[in-house]
Amino acid sequence: MANKDWNKLWKADQFIRRLPLDSCPEGHKVVLMKIEFIRGFELFNTRPYHNYEDWGDGYRISDPERKIVVEAEDLDDALRFFEKKLKEKSNE
Repeated sequence: MANKDWNKLWKADQFIRRLPLDSCPEGHKVVLMKIEFIRGFELFNTRPYHNYEDWGDGYRISDPERKIVVEAEDLDDALRFFEKKLKEKSNE
């Protein structure tokens, strides 16, 4: 539960809080997902105007418990990919 009204949360925060992540036992902290901002040489270059042979930034979202790792240049895309992988894992 957020400490502010739902409509005051950033859209990304609302999206994350709606994901079907497992809850944890009361009084314990567990990592349900990890979001990393990453940079690498020719990491993404997904847009036509991007210059190959250049550095690119993006996001890696992971859940080691479920063995899910996704990467995308934009946070919204990475979150959608992560959600898709979560749903695939729950259907296995």
